[in-house]
Amino acid sequence: MKPIRVVAATLVAGVAVLLAPTSPAWAHVTVSPSVATTGGYGTFAFKVPDERADAKTTRVEVVFPENAQLTSVSLRPVPGWKATVATRQLPNAASAGHDDDEAANKAVTGIVWEGGAIKPGEFQLFEVSLGPLPTTPGQLVFKALQTYSDGEVVRWIDIPEAGAPRPEHPAPMIDVKPVDAQANAPAAPAAPAAAAEATPTGDSVARLLG
Repeated sequence: MKPIRVVAATLVAGVAVLLAPTSPAWAHVTVSPSVATTGGYGTFAFKVPDERADAKTTRVEVVFPENAQLTSVSLRPVPGWKATVATRQLPNAASAGHDDDEAANKAVTGIVWEGGAIKPGEFQLFEVSLGPLPTTPGQLVFKALQTYSDGEVVRWIDIPEAGAPRPEHPAPMIDVKPVDAQANAPAAPAAPAAAAEATPTGDSVARLLG
């Protein structure tokens, strides 16, 4: 009977491993939606989960991509959090003659949310409306820095590479794609029915009545 007990104990241990909660390391900082249209505007939500069992998330910083000049940005207020937007002056703003529009002369470089707290096992959404998106298809990388109450900073800045394993701390990314031309193409007109089927001949009518 002793071997049977050993086997049973082994099975119980195996089941415990399978039923154990998934490691919080899989809960990455992400942005949704992850696909947008070239030249347009959109509202995007940065989802920040707390991955620590013994610390809260007290600060979130999102660094905007340098290859995009996103000049129009507005934020949805998050209760308990204060948002600070950082900008940079566009190099061609003065020569373009936009001195009367200060906002159009600056591109957003990053946003910092602080003052609130994300508790262990919880997440927070930080919604941002931004644009205009680049007119050239490509990827926008938004690197994120997550600060915990004990001072630890987790940097979500890794860029996935084709054919390589998924990085441990991937950066939130948006794929900017053009509008599908086929989706906007007008529907093809229906083919006309054969004349013999559409209009019965006099002989056919006479036979039918007979």
